[in-house]
Amino acid sequence: MRRLQGRNGIITGASRGLGVYIARALAARGVNLMLVARSAGDLERVRSGIESLGVRCVCVAADVGDLAALGLLVSRAEAELGPVDLLINNAGIERSSDYHSLKLDEIQRALAVNLQAPMLLSRLVLPGMLERRRGHIVNVASLAGLAGIAFNEAYGATKHGLVGFTRSLRLSLQARGTPVSASAVCPGYTRTSGMYQQHVQNGGVPAPFLLGAGRPEAVAAAVVRAIRRDLPEVIVNPMPVRPLLLLWNLFPRFAEWLQHKLGLTVMGRLVADAHAAAAAAEP
Repeated sequence: MRRLQGRNGIITGASRGLGVYIARALAARGVNLMLVARSAGDLERVRSGIESLGVRCVCVAADVGDLAALGLLVSRAEAELGPVDLLINNAGIERSSDYHSLKLDEIQRALAVNLQAPMLLSRLVLPGMLERRRGHIVNVASLAGLAGIAFNEAYGATKHGLVGFTRSLRLSLQARGTPVSASAVCPGYTRTSGMYQQHVQNGGVPAPFLLGAGRPEAVAAAVVRAIRRDLPEVIVNPMPVRPLLLLWNLFPRFAEWLQHKLGLTVMGRLVADAHAAAAAAEP
């Protein structure tokens, strides 16, 4: 979709982190937006900056983990903005932990927010997009959706699922000959914003040197680029990681050894231990 001016989009997880940067990048290109997140106050603070860019902006405080509410989101976007041209599935939750220590409802919530909500929202917007022969879905996944990640099984599984969903959906849409499409954006560690910052604060360990930590603006730019150029997947990371991903697929045992040597598993363990200690200290 080359022209973004005047299009209408929905962004989930838009009150903080990467969602704010993605919203600004799209608004700067003339996209009217519905911003969705749980915190009404945080959304209102984001709205003022978005509207200053000359676009319409609607804020909806909603939990995308409440699957019954998703249809209302799409209906409201259509009523207040117009036909939905863009869907940015950005909302996500992550909790580093020993898997056996997770509560069952924590696993279910990760599945609902990270995977089921993007799939169901995509199902809701696709009929209109296909009828108009115009639209693009961007699923914000993660490098954790392309390789294993220690102490984050639920998050890794949902992001793998999101990448697989996007790949299959693209092929189906291409087979139907429609210009409607979908892309996966896979960020690595992102400094100053989002989950990586929480990892540093909780575990006290920065990203390994060979991976590095990128800028949230780069992720937002990747979302715009994926839409305009119809890219299947965009990896956003300051250091090249495709050779590591290739090694992972070709030589899984060596890839496991490399993750230990790079310090990725140590970082995950320390953050998981910090979470466990904080939970134990709660009254």
